Amino acid sequence: MRVAASRKRLARLLDLVDREDEHLLAVRERLLAGDCAVSLDRVLGILASDIGIDRLESFGAKFGRMQDTIMDKLVPAFLTCAGESTGPAIDNLARLEKLGLIEQADDWLQMRHLRNRLVHEYIEKPDDLAPALQRACRFTDRMHDDYRNLRTYARDRLVVVRSGEAADDSGG
Repeated sequence: MRVAASRKRLARLLDLVDREDEHLLAVRERLLAGDCAVSLDRVLGILASDIGIDRLESFGAKFGRMQDTIMDKLVPAFLTCAGESTGPAIDNLARLEKLGLIEQADDWLQMRHLRNRLVHEYIEKPDDLAPALQRACRFTDRMHDDYRNLRTYARDRLVVVRSGEAADDSGG
């Protein structure tokens, strides 16, 4: 019974992160048009329009939301479903790195720090915002790739069936 409940929770979280991932990638595209190279001039251009500011704020919020959901909810649920114990975030991430499911646990800690800067601390100087935005853009790819690894493992090894998937679906 407990296994079924943990699989169901993990499936719901995977569905949630699927949507967050889709929205984050879309707003990043609207903000940066596929180019993570962010110069001071580019930041000034973004800040020069209400649309640019709105997209920047949306990107920061979606980046923070997905990072929070994965680290604080999905990773512990994933480990629980896999029969692993959970602990502090760094230990959970180290387990996933050891299993080859995430690239680098340290990247996730850096993402957390960057998320705090983008979401909770208003970065006032555009010359500080440019490198932060560039890192967040690149970390978006890391987050996306690591999430896909977790999702694939959950489907293939933990037999977690998400909404829209058949239980006997052997395709990818």
